[in-house]
Amino acid sequence: MDQIEKICERLELGEPLSVICKDKDFPDVSTIYKKCRADERLKEKIMAARQTGVWTLLDKIAEDMQIPKTPQETHFLREKWSHIRWLATKLASTTFGDKSQIQQKIDNRMIITWGEPENENIKKVENDLDKVRGLDVAAIPGAERNYKKEEQSEQTENK
Repeated sequence: MDQIEKICERLELGEPLSVICKDKDFPDVSTIYKKCRADERLKEKIMAARQTGVWTLLDKIAEDMQIPKTPQETHFLREKWSHIRWLATKLASTTFGDKSQIQQKIDNRMIITWGEPENENIKKVENDLDKVRGLDVAAIPGAERNYKKEEQSEQTENK
């Protein structure tokens, strides 16, 4: 197993990268960051391992909560747990994020064609438009009042 795989494995166990890189068998943290900047796949692999590590840390919190603690231990652990929860909101924001993120995929393409319509829906719309174009305004319910008012105002203006 190469070094990157071992680093990812330890990240998945919830260890910080800074602690892992202090081990003499691994490169320095800055070297890992430099490699991540150069290789997008490596960066994604490291981030995925960190996200999995958050789940491991949350599991450790659940285990810690099962064992009774002294008040001093409780205070220290509460701070530690608070930090891990904050870390979870940042590294695994899709699951633990504070804000809900709405992703909308809208197809806003407009298709303009010339010639005869091939689609059945277009033909139906054209038929409906032809019916509406041939409709007398007076035949529309409620339109008689407005139509008569317009005629009266025109007659008054003409006098």
